[in-house]
Amino acid sequence: MKISKVIAIVFLTIFDIFIFILCGIFMMGYDDSYSETQGEYFSFSSMKMEYKIVWGFYNFWIVLNAMFLLYILYKIYKKLALK
Repeated sequence: MKISKVIAIVFLTIFDIFIFILCGIFMMGYDDSYSETQGEYFSFSSMKMEYKIVWGFYNFWIVLNAMFLLYILYKIYKKLALK
């Protein structure tokens, strides 16, 4: 494997973890501002629009990661099955 490919994989992994960290840090604001009078904890009715957007992006990012993982597993399976 070329060194540039390894560097790209490491960079993408760090970027992926960075996105999860950003979403987690941003959602800490929801924990700090939550009040029981706003509704049930982590329900959409108790979230401001910015937290709904971050929560939606977080779930989208998880789905995107799952699809990418399935693609990688498929490529590995295809490579090993042909041998």
